[in-house]
Amino acid sequence: MEAMMPSLEPSVAEIQEAIVELLRAEEIGTLATIDSEGRPSASYMHFASDGLVVYTHTFSYTRKHLQMQQNPNVSYTIGYLPPEGYSGRRETRYLQIQGRATLVTDPAEIQRVVEVSLEQFPWAADTSMYDNIKVPDQGQQVFYRIEPVEGLWSDNRIRLLWRVLLEFGDGGKAIANVEDYNVVVGRRARR
Repeated sequence: MEAMMPSLEPSVAEIQEAIVELLRAEEIGTLATIDSEGRPSASYMHFASDGLVVYTHTFSYTRKHLQMQQNPNVSYTIGYLPPEGYSGRRETRYLQIQGRATLVTDPAEIQRVVEVSLEQFPWAADTSMYDNIKVPDQGQQVFYRIEPVEGLWSDNRIRLLWRVLLEFGDGGKAIANVEDYNVVVGRRARR
């Protein structure tokens, strides 16, 4: 059996590229909103990405829409779990984000989100899912833009349980800082 050599730490640019790749490849994640009592509320959602910024679609009559209107602080997680299960664990990677949700009201941005969504989800072209999206006060379907603020990136392709904490800048469009998760939580010193 070959000894595994420790992988080199990826650069910030490589981490960002891997995250963008995951966000474009995986379409379903879990969105957590906060209710009026301060309790989290989770929902499975489709996420369409434009770089590190993601968009999600919902309806104006849902609890998550009301909750994001009352409190724009949200969290989401999305990941790749290999079909081989445990034996494929060295391919597992996931992203946990704390961010701010903003209702998309600009018609040009709404059109851009529809284009990004149809590009990312080719199956949606055969549906009427995005046919009637208008500005929020003219219809029941709405988009939210989620700009990441902080997060955690885990990538077992680097090594098992390799994780970093992320801070985002430029309106969530770039990673501004990366810290070793284990060092921050005091689990062990950086190797």
